Amino acid sequence: MNNALIMKFGRIVHRGKEKYGIVESGKWYTLNKINRNNFGEENLEVLSDIEINFNNPSFVLTDEDFTWLPPIAKPGKILCVGRNYAEHSTEQGLDPEKKPIIFSKFSSCMEGHQSTIRKPIHTEFLDYEVELAVIIGKSTSSLSKNDNPLDFVFGYTVANDLSARDIQKSEKQWTRGKGFDQSLPIGPMIVTSEEIRDPKNNDIWLQVNGENRQLSNTSLMIFDVPFLIRYISELITLKPGDMILTGTPAGVGYFMDPPRALQSGDEVSCGITNIGELRFTIQ
Repeated sequence: MNNALIMKFGRIVHRGKEKYGIVESGKWYTLNKINRNNFGEENLEVLSDIEINFNNPSFVLTDEDFTWLPPIAKPGKILCVGRNYAEHSTEQGLDPEKKPIIFSKFSSCMEGHQSTIRKPIHTEFLDYEVELAVIIGKSTSSLSKNDNPLDFVFGYTVANDLSARDIQKSEKQWTRGKGFDQSLPIGPMIVTSEEIRDPKNNDIWLQVNGENRQLSNTSLMIFDVPFLIRYISELITLKPGDMILTGTPAGVGYFMDPPRALQSGDEVSCGITNIGELRFTIQ
């Protein structure tokens, strides 16, 4: 495949079947050669050998009924960065971090674009966090000084690190407060690194029921994408399909005055310029 033509990569259910594909000019081109290993993880590297006839789309998106799925079915690792925007630390009364805070979410957390998210019954404060998600495209471990971390990126998408804030704050580890079911709406599609080499000046925003809550720019990350890939891979091998969530800017509900949790019926929309818009509803 001519990688320069790969713009947006996604996964859907269409006519009862799961399908991977490329979106170009509002048209869907199904990819039939994406395979998975015994753990269900995709082999993204096969895309380099796939030829697409852009004169023969599978269908036009507006003409068909389909359901968006998370663009990666089962990432081996989902690694998240806490407090990676200085203003998000400031709104908590904290100094900016000197080293990245790394924690994990799981593939069972993921939901696709336009999903309905059930509010967990064990939390009184469900909160939102819009984030840039980095999708790894090639295995990497302990990069040398001459390696460019961006060479190992498959692409980027929009994610929301939903948090049970009361549980998160009551426990020393963040796993239960961050890793519950449906806590990671993500998508709709991955914009590949051939289209965006380095998302270092992209507006990032979130609205609840049309009200602006978060607005910042990826240039304001404390630790940028190349730094995070290099830092994480010093000790953790990153493999194709692994995800890095790069942190959220200021404006989360827990630190508003007064605090404002997500409620049943709330409609959340969030996005990153040149990458996409992700929407979901709280049940």
